[in-house]
Amino acid sequence: MKKRKNFKSRNQNPLNKLSLFQKNDLKFNKKCPFSAKGSPVIDYKDVKLLKKYLTDNNKILSSKITSVSSGKQKKLAREIKKAKILGLL
Repeated sequence: MKKRKNFKSRNQNPLNKLSLFQKNDLKFNKKCPFSAKGSPVIDYKDVKLLKKYLTDNNKILSSKITSVSSGKQKKLAREIKKAKILGLL
């Protein structure tokens, strides 16, 4: 019986990690910026904070980019929309 080689041992070339069909070994473990102690409160009146989570075209950035948790992302989106309706953004 032949022993199977490890899949990782074949990937000696760093360019092999760019393949679309291979699982990416790198994981981003960034914490939510609104979950820590002393973090800012999400409020529609805090325009400076809300602008950090908007693109140049005033679209809301996804939580994958900003690493905001799903619950806080929903609240953030709701407050951004509220600020847009009131004309603050």
